[in-house]
Amino acid sequence: RTRSARALTLAEREEISRALVAGRTMGQIALQLERSKSTISREIGRNGGIHRYRAHEADANAWERARRPKECALSGNARLRRLVATKL
Repeated sequence: RTRSARALTLAEREEISRALVAGRTMGQIALQLERSKSTISREIGRNGGIHRYRAHEADANAWERARRPKECALSGNARLRRLVATKL
């Protein structure tokens, strides 16, 4: 059974980093952390891959991606803005 959707912690990211160095598979890491394999795969993929993953960098990147406020989707996409205006 996996945990509910929530952000990975720095400690979990450090476990991922150590497990990768030890040659463990994503499935093994997922079982160890009680997370889904897809969560582990996405985490590793978006943070340098199997050979370049670093826990502290990954954690800093996650905090940066989560920052608010973010640009409104409509303000940065004229096509979407026109579509929404048409539908209104």
